[in-house]
Amino acid sequence: MKTSEHIFTLCVEQQPLQIIIYHKVLRLALAFGSSDEHAEEIAESASQHLQNRQNASLLCAIENEKEQISLIISDQHEEIWQEFCKLPSYPDCTTIKEQQLLLTGLSIPGLLQQMQQRQNELQQQRNDLRQETERLTAKILHTNMAMEHQAMHDKLTSLPNRPLLIERATHALQIAKRQHFNCCLLVMDLNDFKDINDALGHQIGDLMLQEVASRFKHCLRNSDTLARLGGDEFAALLLNTNAEQAQVVAKKLHKALLQPFELGGNTLSVGISIGITEFPEHGEDVLSLLRRADVAMYHAKHKKLSYSIYNPLLDEHSIERLALLNDLNHAIKEGGLELYYQPQVLTAGDGLPSLEALIRWTHPQKGLVFPDRFIPMAEDSGLITPMTWWVMETAVAQCAAWHKAGLPVNVSINFSAHCLQETDVAERVEECIKRHALPDNALVLEITESMIMEDPHQASTVLLKIDAMKVDVAIDDFGTGHSSLAYLKHLLVDELKIDRSFVMGMHEHDNDEIIVRTAINMAHSMGLRVVGEGVEDRKSWDALTAMGCERIQGYFISRPLPVDQITRWLEAFSQDGLKLDDI
Repeated sequence: MKTSEHIFTLCVEQQPLQIIIYHKVLRLALAFGSSDEHAEEIAESASQHLQNRQNASLLCAIENEKEQISLIISDQHEEIWQEFCKLPSYPDCTTIKEQQLLLTGLSIPGLLQQMQQRQNELQQQRNDLRQETERLTAKILHTNMAMEHQAMHDKLTSLPNRPLLIERATHALQIAKRQHFNCCLLVMDLNDFKDINDALGHQIGDLMLQEVASRFKHCLRNSDTLARLGGDEFAALLLNTNAEQAQVVAKKLHKALLQPFELGGNTLSVGISIGITEFPEHGEDVLSLLRRADVAMYHAKHKKLSYSIYNPLLDEHSIERLALLNDLNHAIKEGGLELYYQPQVLTAGDGLPSLEALIRWTHPQKGLVFPDRFIPMAEDSGLITPMTWWVMETAVAQCAAWHKAGLPVNVSINFSAHCLQETDVAERVEECIKRHALPDNALVLEITESMIMEDPHQASTVLLKIDAMKVDVAIDDFGTGHSSLAYLKHLLVDELKIDRSFVMGMHEHDNDEIIVRTAINMAHSMGLRVVGEGVEDRKSWDALTAMGCERIQGYFISRPLPVDQITRWLEAFSQDGLKLDDI
């Protein structure tokens, strides 16, 4: 049933007529709960209707038809014209009476006062909005700068990292080529640093690396770039410098380490081996220069020299590298590799942990060869593909064995970008799972952001097939790459692993804490679980727990362990709960 209640007649004989009508209708509509947009539309329509009129008499009514409440504005002298806007509810009597009284007394001076007040309010809103926008812009800029700095700098020493060194060197070589001057690249490796790190712990080792970086910086010009490549390896880009001049710098760097280090109550000494390459004599691109400087550095180390300039005729290390690569190929084929496993425990509850499989290689003559040495070799040579499939086969078989033994753990493996590009990758994964009768969702494939961005379409296609096989996917080392969230949010992934560099630094740097918290919130908003890597103390555990991180991984929980030791660890965990390493 349709009902209508007349509430007011707008009679105006003042000029300007349109302005008076506009604001009276606008005021009435807003007072009755209409939206700003609809109130402005009906007010504008009434104003335009009365254009060039000397007086007006508009009827205002509230209409209720089938529970739809509307404000109706009609012309008393033109029955065919009317406008309406919807109201959220029927106005109460008090509001109607207040508006009848206020509208009767609305005059040009009063209207101007209201317009001025409204203008002041809008100006204040604009000022507040501008200030908030400026604040948020500054915060975003600061956060982006911090994240960019984190991505391009070494966490421990704050020196440029390998990507930033390559970026700067590439630019420098372009200028050097145009202007016909030389540049040199130095690669430096500390001698016997591993012994110090193993004997005294990584805390002392980290302090030494920081002190070494500080001493090295005082040996270089402001125009040069000192970088940490990883571990105990550093590099320096020397602009407008030839090999002879680079030798002078190398001697300064060597001399800088002659003074013993006083660290944690220990007096320690460390040597250095330096490899030198010159542009353009030894190479015309950064990667070639770095690779050959690395060869020269290993030659210096082998010959117990302070430094060595690259010489193709004396490149003995390249022969050693070829031999090591041949040994690695043999180890992959003949079972010379081994998997260690590091647990990831739940931050809340006592559920059985997950495990990450980590590859180890004990060379028959050279002893333990670290992954950061042989994995890059494998990637460069293509051996990373058979190595990855060996890891999957071994890890899946072991995981299935644990399940049969009553230890239903999940195992994650690092999946190579080379394997991700194979056309039959999904089929090979499925065959491996079926061959060992592995239960659903017991296998997790860890891939990096950079792997996804190399070919987002291929990654999306493969992940879709893998998801259908009940295999989980984790984004590894999150925060260190240059991924696009626009791609990540559309990929079928289950887990996000926050890189250890952010976790280990979040108690010393506010930006790291912000990055970790933001990554966790973002992952949860995308329906992903989160693993925090690099947890080395209770403080980091508690912080990640408070942020809602589901799992943590690091030396505070356990170091990577071989199969027999991790099996005993799991059995003890299943029976007695978590027992932390005494580190």
